[in-house]
Amino acid sequence: MTESMALGVFGLSVPAGTHLCIFFRGSSGVEEIVLPFLAEGIRANDKCLAILESRMPSDLLSGLALQIDVGPSVATGQLELATPAEAYLRSGHFSTQEMLDYWADEAAATRSGGNFSLTRATGEMPSVLDQPAGRAEFFRYEAMLNDVIPKNPQVILCLYDLERFGAEVLMDALRTHPMVVVDGMVHDNPYYLAPDKLLAGRS
Repeated sequence: MTESMALGVFGLSVPAGTHLCIFFRGSSGVEEIVLPFLAEGIRANDKCLAILESRMPSDLLSGLALQIDVGPSVATGQLELATPAEAYLRSGHFSTQEMLDYWADEAAATRSGGNFSLTRATGEMPSVLDQPAGRAEFFRYEAMLNDVIPKNPQVILCLYDLERFGAEVLMDALRTHPMVVVDGMVHDNPYYLAPDKLLAGRS
């Protein structure tokens, strides 16, 4: 994937097929990142997805409507907003394979539908998974995404609130994202570990 996509955040652009994370603090950080990220995607005619726990879809839609006309994007299915229960936990529990299949299906739909050339998505780790077994499975998923996303017309921006999660979660986020936004710039992440190396060390 060589096509570049404007994130709408800090004036940054990344190649399609990028999986990256951004750290922020508090609810205002969510709005400062997610709303322009989605607004830029709507303007660019990208498929836009957001899976947030800290903001209900209705609140997110209201905030987004202050920046852009969201009516057409909702009507056509260009914009989809969901809670973790509706996305990550829709079968009653978190499943890495279900989520990887979801992104593969989304990529196939983007390629075959012809309406959108790219999918941009953003999401938060569900707090229900912030315990040892849940964290292990969630970051197994984050790691394995790095074998999937580079092959697809997708950009996934993962959100980590420094006020919600402890050091263990934040270090796992760094280990599972090849790129990270720090101080308003995208950096190659020196702490990133390839999926086979990371998961072999945890088996």
